[in-house]
Amino acid sequence: MKPIRFFLDSFKNTPGGASARKLTAFAFMLCIAWIHLKWVNHENAIAALIIDVSAALLSLSIITAENLIRLRHGGKGGTE
Repeated sequence: MKPIRFFLDSFKNTPGGASARKLTAFAFMLCIAWIHLKWVNHENAIAALIIDVSAALLSLSIITAENLIRLRHGGKGGTE
């Protein structure tokens, strides 16, 4: 199957295309590349990497918003 046809079939409600998760992750990766080219430098690279990985995992449903909140509060059990 041709790659363009595969991509276009993703927008139809029939078998043969990529899943919404894959398309979302692909679009997100394009946004990451553009943002990194425009704004990320050696001073904010670690913060950008943390944001990128968190958003990628969240968009692929590997982690949940609750996990991100817990991580932000230092791994505590609650969200206080």
